[in-house]
Amino acid sequence: MFVLKFTDFGLADVRALPKNVRNSLKKELRSKVAQDPEACSEELHGPLKHYRSFHFRGYRVIYRVFPQLKAVAIVGIGTHSRDAREDIYRRLEILAGSGKIAESVLLSLRGFSSKI
Repeated sequence: MFVLKFTDFGLADVRALPKNVRNSLKKELRSKVAQDPEACSEELHGPLKHYRSFHFRGYRVIYRVFPQLKAVAIVGIGTHSRDAREDIYRRLEILAGSGKIAESVLLSLRGFSSKI
């Protein structure tokens, strides 16, 4: 089982969701992403090549998997539509290019260590 951690960006996105969507998404993340984050998602390419996209209802959840830590860092959530697809990816690509996503991921995973 993987631990789910939200970056500051991911947390802001999830807090902006309607409460009923937020609660349903929480259950879905625990039942699918926490169990097998790679099997339930699509691999992204380009500037977000180390990230994955999980689709839930009308939303995309973008995250990075850290198998050695058994952790998933959720970096963003956006609506699932043609225009919004470009928007969530564009926003995260800009953040990735500036190094802000990497910094936020590191802060969200602080204190984790691999158990060998």
